[in-house]
Amino acid sequence: MKTLALAALYVVSILLAFLAGGKLSYKQSLEGFGVALADTQAMLGFNHLLQFREIEADLEKIGCEKVALEKTKIAIDVEKRLLASFHEEHPNSPINKYISDRDANLLGELKGFKSKYGESWTVPQCETVSKCRN
Repeated sequence: MKTLALAALYVVSILLAFLAGGKLSYKQSLEGFGVALADTQAMLGFNHLLQFREIEADLEKIGCEKVALEKTKIAIDVEKRLLASFHEEHPNSPINKYISDRDANLLGELKGFKSKYGESWTVPQCETVSKCRN
């Protein structure tokens, strides 16, 4: 009877160790995913900040308004292309409600979206060396 109790205790301890290890491993993998996701969001935010700064600098220069507008149109096109691709791959995603709550027409625009710029484009640069507005 003592041997049976020790064997049962041994099996239970192995199962508990296995479950604890599995739970710890799962938790660590989720933490790693969370860090990777946060890094990606930070990178996207940083890239958007650089783009907005560049457009802002063009808007502050006299004669660069058209360049700033074109840069803005390209940025909008790129974001729409990304959203259209996501929407096509994940048509039942909860993000659809998020989008439609904020822009009722956008999901319709994303269906079959074709970029005005094709597969590649040249971002215009302001050649005007004029004074700033400020």
